[in-house]
Amino acid sequence: MTLFPFFEDIDGKRFVVIGGGKVAKGKVRRLLLFTDNITVISENTDIDFVPVIKRSFTESDILSGDYIIAATDSEETNGRIFALCKKYRKPVNTVDDPEKCTFIFPSLIKRGELVVGISTTGKSPALSKKLRQQFESGLDGDIEKVLDKMGLLRLRLKELVPDQKTRSEILKRALNCYLENSDNDLSVEKIITEYKK
Repeated sequence: MTLFPFFEDIDGKRFVVIGGGKVAKGKVRRLLLFTDNITVISENTDIDFVPVIKRSFTESDILSGDYIIAATDSEETNGRIFALCKKYRKPVNTVDDPEKCTFIFPSLIKRGELVVGISTTGKSPALSKKLRQQFESGLDGDIEKVLDKMGLLRLRLKELVPDQKTRSEILKRALNCYLENSDNDLSVEKIITEYKK
């Protein structure tokens, strides 16, 4: 399987999770970081924080979702879900079976607008998790504040500084200032003034 890591706009997209056990619950919790447009279909589940349809899945459930997660405890059922998704060209994630996935869940870090995904293409989820923990422990506590300030500065500079190369230089220096101290607004203003002369 060859995977290209890209980010897709999921506004208005519906996720259908088929299955209601521990793994399904984990998938739902990760999805909730990004959307609440999730429906679980399971005969028996204790998931109670998103809408649940308590019955076995039907073919029409595949058609009702934009993304399908096959998370039942039956390989046969998951295989059937995968086959239907292939038939209807629906993106599908089949838990614990990378060969029956058209997309995967990376090990995720989400801090405000910062999103990092780490994947081993299904070879070692344990390694993905370990790398995520290492990366996350190294993140600055003010990283969300830094990201917000950099986003505003980038928009401001588009109007203020016509030359892209100059904007890039300012942004690099500003980032270093904010990473040293997220309240370094005066230092950043001095950098901008230097380039405006």
